[in-house]
Amino acid sequence: MDELIEQIADALQTRSTLPEFPESLTVAEAYEIQNRVVAKFEDDSIIGLKAGLTSAGSQESIGVPHPILGRLFASGRLFSGTTLPIIPDRFLECEIGICLDESGDPSSVCPVIELPRIAFGLSAEVTGPNLIACNVAADSYILGDCVESPTSFDDRSVELKRDGKTLYQAKLTEPLGGPSESLAWMINESQSRRFSIPNEALMLTGACGGIHPASPGSYVADYGSLGSVEFEITDD
Repeated sequence: MDELIEQIADALQTRSTLPEFPESLTVAEAYEIQNRVVAKFEDDSIIGLKAGLTSAGSQESIGVPHPILGRLFASGRLFSGTTLPIIPDRFLECEIGICLDESGDPSSVCPVIELPRIAFGLSAEVTGPNLIACNVAADSYILGDCVESPTSFDDRSVELKRDGKTLYQAKLTEPLGGPSESLAWMINESQSRRFSIPNEALMLTGACGGIHPASPGSYVADYGSLGSVEFEITDD
């Protein structure tokens, strides 16, 4: 297991293909591997958590009947207006981030584009436990401006455009019924898994509209009164 942990950590740090995973890895074993993998990032700092597989469709496609939890590193933090090169295995998701205050209570929200990197060698290895073990494919994420949290996320949506053309629209209530419900699950799960929640943590509450290839183009994710995220992916 020590060798596997070293190989996963190296693949995440170098953005290379993940190693072969053992068959029948359990969820408990996968979280223990994740704990040991993230401990290898000694020169980085954990600034929050991310929820994965937060929709019934994503859970069904992966074969796991529940969401999963990973960590966010400071090194992956980017801001609206950034330009990124295209890299293999990178995808994008529209999300709502919830910022916690020093007491661990929600203080504000922000629009977020998460850029997970799903770099398994074989498609059959994309399982719930394997995703957990590799820190739920966490890599980079692009933040918009923080705003006051609305009283409700009902009837709110995001529209993602690339080069001026709409890719999709999605309701913000898709992940676990909405960001607030997702946050409650994340806090409960972090306690169950003995995850530490950093001070003033950023909590990514799950994908709105599913996961999509991070193809070259100029993107705008419009969250209405909650703001927007603009970014460009180049093929240079």
